Amino acid sequence: MAALRFRQLELLSTLADTGNMRAAAQRLHMTTAAVSKGLKDVEALFEQPLFHRLPRGVVPTVAGTLVVQRGRVLLSEMEQLSDELAAPLRPLHERLKIGATPFLTWTVLPRILSALQAQGQLCGVLLLEGRLADISRQLEAGEVDALITMDTPSELGSLSAQGFTIEHIGLEQWRVVCSPRHALASGRTAQSPPLRWAEVAQAPWILPPRPTNSRMMLEHTLRGHGLPALIPHIETMSAITHLELAEHNLGLTLAAQGTLTERLQRGSLVELAMESLPPPVPIAMVHRRGGNDRAQLAGLAAAAHLASSASAPPPAMSSASSRKLSARKSRP
Repeated sequence: MAALRFRQLELLSTLADTGNMRAAAQRLHMTTAAVSKGLKDVEALFEQPLFHRLPRGVVPTVAGTLVVQRGRVLLSEMEQLSDELAAPLRPLHERLKIGATPFLTWTVLPRILSALQAQGQLCGVLLLEGRLADISRQLEAGEVDALITMDTPSELGSLSAQGFTIEHIGLEQWRVVCSPRHALASGRTAQSPPLRWAEVAQAPWILPPRPTNSRMMLEHTLRGHGLPALIPHIETMSAITHLELAEHNLGLTLAAQGTLTERLQRGSLVELAMESLPPPVPIAMVHRRGGNDRAQLAGLAAAAHLASSASAPPPAMSSASSRKLSARKSRP
């Protein structure tokens, strides 16, 4: 272990990322032969294979996965030390590194950071956006202090058993929305009865592909009403694109409450009152137990709770006048 060099850890991490010696060589500005020899050298130090050599590339062994994970933590610490030495007037250990999926970075995180700033605790933030799998890996490697994500067992089940705290910080309620020019919105008022799912199931829909959470929740709701799964008229991953297409009257879409406020206020979208909706999805903050940034993480969690309370819609009342929105009147 004393002979192990950071350059070798970087090689292992890059190989795990690329899964290919040639691609790793290009990223590291080395020859493929040098990468192959470097891998053999570090495997000799550990006295066991760290990667399976396959016809189409390389895959970490169990031991290799462990070495890569721990090596990334060491690399992250060394990079942070280098940055702090280069900028002594503003140590980067004061900067929170927050990871989130793009959907949450433009809906939930601005509210959280605004609340953090109002409390005078926003010293600096490094925001990392990406796929949940990538951000989770950065969290495990210590490259991210906190992960903001939707709390579903499929997404966070593996982290809960690895020494991470999963703290609920809010809820995102689903809404069915469309253009005010859509046939289903025409003539509806606040006093109109809620639409049944059977009435909207045959309409064109704009949805993400399976197995995204919103798609699966919608299909579960339809099954509960004895209806088959929808075949989307337009299928795309971007939540922003869903709303843009719905504004152009190309179909109905299911959207989180946090994405809709501005569009409902200006009337470019309206909410259709439904007989039932998919249950709200908890938003969670995930961080390592016993980390060194407990005060910062506690402040981030408090700001998240505050932002969630401020943005929560008022509770629905039982009177007809309190029903959900129509094409003529939108509730922010």
